[in-house]
This record gives sequence, C-alpha cells and structure tokens, in this order.
Amino acid sequence: MNIAFEISPLITASGTFGDKSGVYRYTYGLLTALIEKEKQENTQNKIYLFTFTHSLLFYSINPEIIQLVDNKHVFLIGYKNKLVIPKKGESKWSEWVEILAIPIIRYPLKMLDHILSLRKIYKKFVEKENFAKYVKQLKGEFKKNNIKIVYHSETAFYPMDRMKNVITIYDLTTLFLPNFHRVETCDLQSRKLRFAKKHCQGVVTISESTKDDLLSFSSQFKKKKILVGYPGLDQSFMSNNENLSLKDINTYLLNWEKNIEKDKYFLFYSTFEPRKNIFYIVRAFADLYEGKNIPSNFKMVLIGGKGWGKIKMLVDNFIQENYPVNKKCPFILLDYMSDNYIRVFIKNAYAVVYPSIYEGFGLPVLESQALGTPVLCSNTSSLPEVAGDAALYVNPKDFTDLKEKMKYIIDHPELADHLSKAGLKQSKKFTWDKTAKNVFNFLKTL
Repeated sequence: MNIAFEISPLITASGTFGDKSGVYRYTYGLLTALIEKEKQENTQNKIYLFTFTHSLLFYSINPEIIQLVDNKHVFLIGYKNKLVIPKKGESKWSEWVEILAIPIIRYPLKMLDHILSLRKIYKKFVEKENFAKYVKQLKGEFKKNNIKIVYHSETAFYPMDRMKNVITIYDLTTLFLPNFHRVETCDLQSRKLRFAKKHCQGVVTISESTKDDLLSFSSQFKKKKILVGYPGLDQSFMSNNENLSLKDINTYLLNWEKNIEKDKYFLFYSTFEPRKNIFYIVRAFADLYEGKNIPSNFKMVLIGGKGWGKIKMLVDNFIQENYPVNKKCPFILLDYMSDNYIRVFIKNAYAVVYPSIYEGFGLPVLESQALGTPVLCSNTSSLPEVAGDAALYVNPKDFTDLKEKMKYIIDHPELADHLSKAGLKQSKKFTWDKTAKNVFNFLKTL
C-alpha cells in the first residue's frame, strides 16, 4: 500500500529554528514512525511526500525532510525531477497592456484597473489555472506510482479523485473559542473542516476529546471512519544523551543576571497565545510571591515564542512594571529554545504549570511526565486524557483555584514525588510506534 503525504507544514517550518509547532511534531513523528515500521518489516510499501504549493519545491528543503527521503521506502515528488508548470502571469498581462495602451485607451484602462483591480483578478486567474495544471501532474505521478491513499496536511488540502483522502484534525478551538485565534486561522480551519466533511473517507484525531468534539460538531462525521491516533514523544525527549546540565543553563542565564536551582521553580513552556492562560500563571505566582506564601528563592520560568495576541509583550510589561530591579525579580522570561535545553529546564523544575483553556492533546504535559516532572494542568478538553491520574488538576477559569493549587503542591512535596512517579508510568502509554501501527492498519481499511 503506497501512501502520499502532503508536507507543506514541514517544508515551510525549518524545525530547527524554534518553530517545532505541535503540527510539525505530529507530522514528523508519524512519518518517522511509519518509515521505521517499513524498515523493520521490510515490506514493499512506499511513502511519497509532496506539496500542493508548487513554489516550495524551488527552495532548499529542510534537512529533516532530506533525512526522511534518504530511506529507500521514501520519495519526494517533484523536488529533484521537477514537475514543470508553464509560466503564464504578469508578463502576459504587461503584453496586453502594451498592445491596448494607445493614448486614447491608456487612461481609462488605468482607471478600470484601479477601480476593479483587474491586475489582481488576472493574477488570481493565472494562479488557479497553474494550480490545476500542477494537480493534474500530481495525479499523474500518483497513478504512475500506484498511490491509493492521500494524507492531507493542516495547511494544504485538495480532493484527489479516485483515491482515498485522509486528514488529521488536531482540535476545534477555532470553532469553540474563535476569540483566541487570528481571523486567518479561523478561516483556514473552517475550510479544513468543510474539506474533511465533504471529501475525506478517513479522519485521524489526536485525542478522544477531539473526536467527541468532531462528532458533536457535525453528524456527517458519524458516517466516516475515525481513528484516534495519539501523538508520541519526540526522539529528543526519549534520548539518554545528556550533553547539557543545570550548570550550563545557569551559565546561559548569567546574561540576564539570573540563575535557577533544582526544584526551586515552576515552569511553563509553549507558544504565548490567549488560550494558554498565561496571565493567570503570572498573576497567581506574583500574588503568592508577594504574600510570602511560597519560598523567597522560588522562581517562575516562562519559555516560548511570542505567538499572537501580544500576550508575551503584556507579560513582559507586567514583569518590568512590578519588578524593575532585575536581581529581585522572581520571573525568568525566555524565547524559543531547542529541545536539548527545554529538557534540562523540565527535569530540574519542581513542577510544570499548564492551565490551558483548551487543548487538542497537550504535548508539554506528556513530555514533562516522561521526564519525571510533576504536572499541574487544566481539568478540561483532552488534558485529563493525557495526564490520567498523574497530575494535579485545576479549573482554568478559576484564578483562586490555580493559585491555591500552586501553593498546595509546594507545601506537599510528597504529592509532587507521587506525581513524578505516576507521570513516568502514564507517559509510557503514548508511543509513536503504537500510533504508526494503528494509523497504517486504519488506512488499509479505507
């Protein structure tokens, strides 16, 4: 059974420059596990990688994708042997303007272009025409290579006739919490759900929670085959190669006149965006610190990219306004860091705090538990499904509850120790090997 995977999210994100989003991790993790499965079983199945965005093939490809293609079972369509699309665009428009733009017509033509945006309309027409030609070539490649299953991506999807169309649904936050997302993101996800509903024979969700949300969203999904394919752990979180230590972290933090001690800080790490509930974390910790309800040497470390909604800027402003003296500030606010550094921060934290409003899965919870760090997280959406009985739960909409639970886990180290051991056990339930087998068997049923 040959499968084609749309990999635009892998191509457009380097994966090594701080942009390993959840979608990136899931796509790359699933592909890596499927490839490893094929290598171990030595079957004749092949995996073809492709993109619906033809222009991406003209750039250098992310080295992590090259590693995938180095396997004998894996091929990247249209990269080395280009799928050529005849150019037809702006130059043709210019030719028409030159022909028509005699003095008596030139001014009215410009006015029409200004009012009706003729140039933009023509450009969109050409793009649509070129895309149709490219898809036709892709279909030819799929037919030639006996591809029966097309696995679409988060950002690029298009119905492929006479083939089985499959897509992953990560969450439905844009429907349930539209104010927590950009308008563009909501539009993309709406189009993706319409595509899944109308054209996909198979749907993979990353949790039972997301599957339930999908079924409640539209009864049409009850007629489709749906598989829950849990994320596994990234290889970097499973490696025992410890080339960094807490001492290395503190050497790095000297740039900000900061330092941390083992088990003397809370940790939050993720992209800064509204639904992550970061304001509650910051205010809860500040209240506890100012009220002397936690040890004076305890710190709050927050790591992640700025995301959207100006959340990180507002958090930074709060810290600067309330703790202008750097040495007396209990907060450490950092940007994206590689997984090697994140691992050290997690392993030495007293607990990871993750009171997100809504999650399709919640990888930071799984990663933290796998490293033996206690987790304090929300009791909503998929998080109880991921953390099981190995987390201290909070109501993400109850500020007092969060603050009290943060204090409680500090005051009860025996609970933290229990959660650490229970988390290690819970995390072993989620592996890419298991998910790859389930996904492959699911695709065979379509």
